[in-house]
Amino acid sequence: MPRLSVQQLFEDRRERLGLAWAAGASGSHRELTNEMLSRPGLGLIGHLNLIHPLIVQVLGTSELRYLERMSDAARTEMLDRLAGGDTLCIVVGDGLPVPVPLERAATKSAVPLLTARETSQQVINILRPYLQGELGEVTSLHGVFLDVLEIGVLITGESSIGKSELALELISRGHGLVADDVVELQQIGPETVQGRCPPMLRDFLEVRGLGVLNIRSIFGETAVRPRKALRLIVHLEFPADGRYEERDRLSTKSGTRRVLGVEIPTVTLTVAPGRNLAVLVEAAVRNHILMTRGIDSTRDFISRQAAAMRAGDPPDPETGGH
Repeated sequence: MPRLSVQQLFEDRRERLGLAWAAGASGSHRELTNEMLSRPGLGLIGHLNLIHPLIVQVLGTSELRYLERMSDAARTEMLDRLAGGDTLCIVVGDGLPVPVPLERAATKSAVPLLTARETSQQVINILRPYLQGELGEVTSLHGVFLDVLEIGVLITGESSIGKSELALELISRGHGLVADDVVELQQIGPETVQGRCPPMLRDFLEVRGLGVLNIRSIFGETAVRPRKALRLIVHLEFPADGRYEERDRLSTKSGTRRVLGVEIPTVTLTVAPGRNLAVLVEAAVRNHILMTRGIDSTRDFISRQAAAMRAGDPPDPETGGH
């Protein structure tokens, strides 16, 4: 399960946000986990909110002024609630000094209290994607992950079907390799899954008959990518009963596959002699781009054909019309 300690968060974003410890350093070992993101009613990060608890509470100028206007008893009660419960970390932004009552509450509960040079809104804008990326659920899939026409494409299929050979041809046509064999996938947003290569396999592609190839050394720096968002899955399959049969020309064997809770469009290509799979993958990617823009070529053709058939109906023998 992905985990992130408050100390790691501090080290990773210290320079960018101008972070500094104000109190609660004894709680620096506290960890944020992926499981917390799925708990109902618990938010990730935002401005001070006691009605809907947040894992990381951010206070700016408006929030501190609100605290100042409260009575001592009400302020103490609220700060005890803020420092307790589900709050793992408190950040005071806008470069403001930390009020003494807040510092006392954080020290009492051992809740990490940080200050930031940046504005409170900027703190939220920077930490939200960082936390989602660090805590997003991770899984691994078998296949070859490529950057084809700026679209992340995962090529899947059973062993020895020719995934690596297809990837090599696509790379030779100017596309980029992200990962071969094992692809690490992580959800970095509600509808975004990002793929990367495990460090051990980075830059390498195994091709039967040639062995392991270093793609970066052979094709250059531009032939590899560190990571890419997964947008399309191309699944390769052998013909049924070993024979390639014609399918309905107006039907496409496509659908979706659920990866980490995100529906990823999937296209299935049959491997058969004489089929140029590299060209077909490029065409599938181009067609996917069109469909994301609301252009469905098959649907448009069927509509045009139906219109032509209606226009060409034979005359009614009784009325002489259509």
